[in-house]
Amino acid sequence: MSELNIYQRINKVMQDVRYAQKDATVQGYKAVTHDQVVSVARSSFVKHGIVITPSQTSGAFDDAVEGSKMRLYTGFYIISFVNMDKPDDKIEVNIEAQALDNGDKGPGKCLTYATKSAVIKVLWLETGENDESRAKDQETISETQVQQLLESVDAAGLTLSDFCDSAKIESLDEMQAHRFKPAKAHLNKLKAKKEEATPDA
Repeated sequence: MSELNIYQRINKVMQDVRYAQKDATVQGYKAVTHDQVVSVARSSFVKHGIVITPSQTSGAFDDAVEGSKMRLYTGFYIISFVNMDKPDDKIEVNIEAQALDNGDKGPGKCLTYATKSAVIKVLWLETGENDESRAKDQETISETQVQQLLESVDAAGLTLSDFCDSAKIESLDEMQAHRFKPAKAHLNKLKAKKEEATPDA
């Protein structure tokens, strides 16, 4: 096999692989899946003698939130890009990842995301994703805003279940921050219609 070191081998992969196309839609935005990254990069890693080995240093679920089935799992990993001919010759990427799940798949999702992210960043792959703007869109509403919506839902004559179904969320604490104002405005309109339809005592 070639005498190239791990950095030279990574450079060879970078010459082979230039772009990972977005192939999925997640919560309204386009994303690159783990399988897509594997499909465009795996053969080149194999050709240039690079093995990727993930290892987890820690991980834990957040406390369950009342009224929500979803739990956030946070994991910390070291993703290693190893020269198969000289295993001590490697690049290690320390990375934190998170996954939201209502079952036991959180840890697996987290590991998958961490590995995908490490490959994308090490290879400087163009994906068309805008992590900065997407991060803002994924912020959830505050406890104060949750309370305001609860009061507005009641004032509008709706059940919490009906509102969550219409908003396509399992609980209010999952609502993205940028959706708060439109939801509040909609509930205020429903409240006004309810008041108009209710005759004065």
